[in-house]
Formats: sequence, C-alpha cells, structure tokens
Amino acid sequence: MNLDFDDSTRMHPGVRKQERDKIRRLFINHVDRKLALHGNAPLNRFSIKCKDDVGPAPLIGWISNVLNRQVSELVLDISSHWNWPLSSEVVACETMVQEFWESCSVSSVTLKRLTFLNFASLVEASLDLQMTHDQINKAKFSEDGPVDLEVGTMVGNATDLLMGIRNVKTLYLSDNTLEVLAFCCKPMPVYNNLVHLTIKTDRDVEWESLTALLKNCPNLETLVFEGLLHKHGMNCGSHECLCRPYEEEDIPICLSSSPVKVIKILKFGVICEDEDMDKMMEQVEYFLETMPNLEQLIIHYETYIDEDVEEVLSQFQMVPREGLTKCKIQVISDNLSLSST
Repeated sequence: MNLDFDDSTRMHPGVRKQERDKIRRLFINHVDRKLALHGNAPLNRFSIKCKDDVGPAPLIGWISNVLNRQVSELVLDISSHWNWPLSSEVVACETMVQEFWESCSVSSVTLKRLTFLNFASLVEASLDLQMTHDQINKAKFSEDGPVDLEVGTMVGNATDLLMGIRNVKTLYLSDNTLEVLAFCCKPMPVYNNLVHLTIKTDRDVEWESLTALLKNCPNLETLVFEGLLHKHGMNCGSHECLCRPYEEEDIPICLSSSPVKVIKILKFGVICEDEDMDKMMEQVEYFLETMPNLEQLIIHYETYIDEDVEEVLSQFQMVPREGLTKCKIQVISDNLSLSST
C-alpha cells in the first residue's frame, strides 16, 4: 500500500495567512486520519510533501508511525523554519533507518529533499540538500573545519548522513548537495559498494567535494554528469578540481587512478555564455586523456545540427589515449547517433 500526501495544490504564495493556517490544520488532520484508517497495515511507500511549515510534532509522529509499520520507501519534501532533531523522538524499527536518525540531527532549514529506501537493504539513494545564502557565507568564513553553526541557523557536519548511506550501489547528488558537502562533510566516507554515481552540476557550484568523493569510490563503474559546467570553469586550475590544472603533472588522483569504465554526459551543449562550449569540450578531452580504465564515453548533445555531432565526435576521436584502455565514443542528438569505430 502507498500513501502520498502533498499540500502544494492548495498552498501557494497568494494565500492569506488566515487561510494558510486553515489549510495547514486541514492537511495535518487529513494525514492523521488516513494513517489511523489503515491501522498497522504494512506500507510500501509513504510520501509527504509540505510546502508550508507544519511544525516538528506532526511530522515526527507520521515518521514514527510509518517506520513502525516497516515502510519500504519514505520520501520527505519539507519546508520549515524549525531547528529540530528527529533522533530523540523517532522510535525506530530494526533497520538502518534507526541508525541514521540516531546519528544525524536533521535541520529542515538545510534539508529540502531526502529520499529514503529501506536502509536494511539500501541500494539506491538520492540527495538534494540545500544551504541558505547566509549559511553559505558563514561556512566560507569558518576556520574550524566542518561547519557547526549556532542553533537556529543549521545543523553541522553532514558526514553522518553520508555515512548512513555508504553501502549504496547507486547514488544521485544534486548541485546543491555538492555545495553542502564541500562545507559540511569532512572527512568523506568510503563507498566500497558504489558502482553508479550521477552528479547534477551548476555553473555557480565548485567541484571540490566531487573530487574528494571520487577518491573514495574504489569500485565506481559508471559516472553520469547532468551538465558539465562548474564554478570558474577553465580558469579554475585547482588540483582539488576535475578540470585541467595549470601544471600537467598535477593530475588529480581521482582521475589518474579512476576505476570508472563508463562516463555519460547529459545536456552537453547547453550553454549560457559563448565560452561554455569550450569549457565542456576541454573537460571531456581531459577525462579522455587521464582516466586509465575508461571504455565508453556517451554524450547526449543538445543540438539539432547534424554537423555539430559529427564535429564533436571527430574532435574527441583525436584525443590521445597512449597507454590507456581503448575508449569507444558515442555522440547522440535528437536527430543523429554516431559512434567511433
């Protein structure tokens, strides 16, 4: 049985405060009634989306209820101004869900979306964590390592969260999450079971945390990028990034020792500035030059011009891979799919 609740259909910015209070109470009562109606029946999925702040008490009660009913999939998409730890309130079942809540104090000021599967046999996780601008500014000027700001702003170290999902085989990280990990996750856990990693990138987010993560994925086979831009781009030159460093001998270890066999790049060709295409081309070329075990490169090119596809494939085919595994290259557009021989 699945139970899905979403208050966004009625809760929108134009609703007056008095009406919002009424909608909030009706939503809480609706969820309570549905949970009570089904008693202790096992749940496959429980999804709760709250665009408005329902407060910690109702949400803690709902989570406790479904955990005790051995829910297999728990999806939280919440908005709140409260700073509240779930760990002391949730009476957990004998799964890693309990271990997670006990080890990680969650602040919904920083938490925008978390998707949980059964932690006893968790194989896939999707993280979209977000910091406010104030939190980011304070984190940048922190000299004490992992951020642990005062109550009311954010909960500190995100390492516990990453540790809680360290056995996953498939992991998706949003661009916002990369930013959170850069400030709030030190040291990075080791992901021995991870074989498939998807990264959403953004031109305003750095890749420092991604470099640290890749170092700790010794068995990673497939690396997927949703977009291929990051902050500073070709002008970065940092040895803590995945882009080409200023000194050729400063190849990041996460690339030179990478076990990755397949790289997929989505949204290739989506640009905001003229130089963005050059940045993406150079990044792909650097992957080809440095990743020793790469066997397949798949590029989904956002273009309707067949000549563009042909030109990109031709250019990547000319990248030298001396002493490295031979790599098959495929470039796909809406109209055309070309592969190297």
